[in-house]
Amino acid sequence: MRINKVTLKAGGEAGTGIATIGAIFAKIMQRIGLYVFMTNDYPSLIRGGHNTIAIRASSDPIRSLYGPIDVLIALDKATINAHANEMSEGGAIIYDSTTIKEADVKLPRPDIRAFAVPFTKIAKDAGGELFFNNVAVGATLALLGMKIDPLKIIIEQTFGRKGAEIVSKNMVASQGGYDHLKNMLASPFDVKIEPRAIPERTVLLNGNDAVCIGAIRAGANFVAEYPMSPSSSVLHWMAAHAVKYNLVVKHVEDEISAINHLCGAGFAGVRALNATSGGGFALMAEALGNAGIAEIPCVIVNVQRCGPSTGLPTYTEQADLRFTLHASQGEFPRIICMPGDPEEAFYETVNVFNMAELVQTPAIMLLDKYVSESAATVPYFDIAKTKVERGKLMSDAQMESAAGFKRHELTTDGISPRCLPGQKNGIHVCSSYEHDETGFTSEEPNMRIAQIDKRARKMNAIAPALYQPSFYGDPASTFLLVSWGSTKGVALEAMHLLARDNISIRFMHIKYAVPFAAEAIKEALQSASTVLICEGNSEGQMRSFIREKTGILIPNTYLRYDGRPFEPQDIASKVRELMK
Repeated sequence: MRINKVTLKAGGEAGTGIATIGAIFAKIMQRIGLYVFMTNDYPSLIRGGHNTIAIRASSDPIRSLYGPIDVLIALDKATINAHANEMSEGGAIIYDSTTIKEADVKLPRPDIRAFAVPFTKIAKDAGGELFFNNVAVGATLALLGMKIDPLKIIIEQTFGRKGAEIVSKNMVASQGGYDHLKNMLASPFDVKIEPRAIPERTVLLNGNDAVCIGAIRAGANFVAEYPMSPSSSVLHWMAAHAVKYNLVVKHVEDEISAINHLCGAGFAGVRALNATSGGGFALMAEALGNAGIAEIPCVIVNVQRCGPSTGLPTYTEQADLRFTLHASQGEFPRIICMPGDPEEAFYETVNVFNMAELVQTPAIMLLDKYVSESAATVPYFDIAKTKVERGKLMSDAQMESAAGFKRHELTTDGISPRCLPGQKNGIHVCSSYEHDETGFTSEEPNMRIAQIDKRARKMNAIAPALYQPSFYGDPASTFLLVSWGSTKGVALEAMHLLARDNISIRFMHIKYAVPFAAEAIKEALQSASTVLICEGNSEGQMRSFIREKTGILIPNTYLRYDGRPFEPQDIASKVRELMK
């Protein structure tokens, strides 16, 4: 029997509560002291289609989904047909016998156990079909040999504000599912979950939520967004917390409006945030250039999905790197950060806001669907590690004596003094035109050269320690695995699999495309005899960017562009293949 290691998947049509089942189960696992990773898979349909949510929980730290399914919760026959062959040895399928006939349950192997639980009937008897998701979770807890108490605590916390009646009905439904399966369980299940002493305080959240929390910590207080999956939950989270954190949240008419709102807010000295996906970011390109030439700091979160155009709107990809590097006409510096997990997303969001104001330029957080919507347990954030730094933002006292204020002054470090509207002696022009030091339009050749060079020079003010790659594994290994963004967690899991076979490698995770740690990356590449880069696009965009910046072409690639995330066992297999 395996203790405290389980993978669960729930499947059914969109709109039937799959996400709720997964979220409740994941919360329970986290609260009893296990590490959790949760991810979803769904087509671009409001109703219908095949949806799944998968949760992996373990007493050991985990970074991605991996391994066969131990428990499959099936709300329709399609779920059984699609995933029964993914079951672990001795795994169990719990299905809604109200809607699925026993004759339709086809098991590919005799070791798989099937439990017919009338989710819908039990829910209706408890007070309404709406409560079926807690029936399913209750049945799952019984299967895993757990007490039902953690579920009831979550029900009380979740539905308490809706009144005692709603809480009672959910309690009855969950108890009904629990009792029904417990009475069916003739022999213990192969997996048992036991509460344990919590080794560290953790929080369960996805990449989008982590960006929101990081933005709040960074002092952001303006959000302008037009919703676009898979970034929309940023707008939802910010709107839900607007009053608590003194935010102005604008659901604007389109992405062009959103970026122009950011330019206005940034000019006024407000830390401003927007989230979108590739299609929305495309509409922002011209105004992004406005922020660049006017030297307006703002932060844009581009949560990548499959393109081009609408592409696969609910699936993941890492194909916007080159686009974000070069979006908008002309040349101007921008910051591009690529966090690999929720923990990194929090800390780097704070750093990116500071960088954007330090060098007075737009910044882009480049996530993708896998990291933005997958939830994981991460250690409680250490606020002491973060601070708000606003760069050369002039105080009222400084502006009192600012005679002849030059907003775009040609300084040695390239960073000009910045004031706020309304401050004394600070009147200046801010437009989309090239300008002289005061901000007035200038088409004089030497001033054009001086302003371009000034804007480029200011990026040197960012401390190199902030954008260095992260290294994991054996520093003496001559095998180097390279990735960026959401592939980080999968690569770390792959290293864990390789370690079981006494294979040790070194892993380099690149967090920033701009500024780019060219020297450190070049040194790591030159010290390795075998290098493999993994990225979620068909062209090897980071690979070519590394060659552009270091002169080194990584010979071995593992590219995935079917809309699905990498899997640890596949990366591990690729490493083994190259090691031969």
